Amino acid sequence: MTEIPLEAVERAALAAVERVGGGDSLRADVLARLRSPDGGTHRYLDLISLTSLIVTAATSGWVIVQDLRSRGAERRREVVTRRIRIELAGDGTVSAAERDAVIEAVVEQIVREDTGQEGDRGQSGAGQLP
Repeated sequence: MTEIPLEAVERAALAAVERVGGGDSLRADVLARLRSPDGGTHRYLDLISLTSLIVTAATSGWVIVQDLRSRGAERRREVVTRRIRIELAGDGTVSAAERDAVIEAVVEQIVREDTGQEGDRGQSGAGQLP
């Protein structure tokens, strides 16, 4: 099994925080959740839902890319976006607009890294995520 790039998941999650206009509190909660998935109590249900969505979208996105890469399949933006949306079907705790913004931000960051647009931090890809 291919190892998930945790630093890349973190960057994708933080890109989503920025995209949805999350402040320092959301950023801190996302980082805490990434570093200690079972730790800490949270104050607000909507914050927990958004934090969970961001972390799950970032992790799922990279799992999907790694899966496609391991099978030699083309890693197109639309495929990754669609698979994340299927895996993260809305449960009503986060608005559809927030969910879409998170997914788009995560995929955008993954695209940058998978195609090598992030310099040394990105993984050199074949540019298959146009």
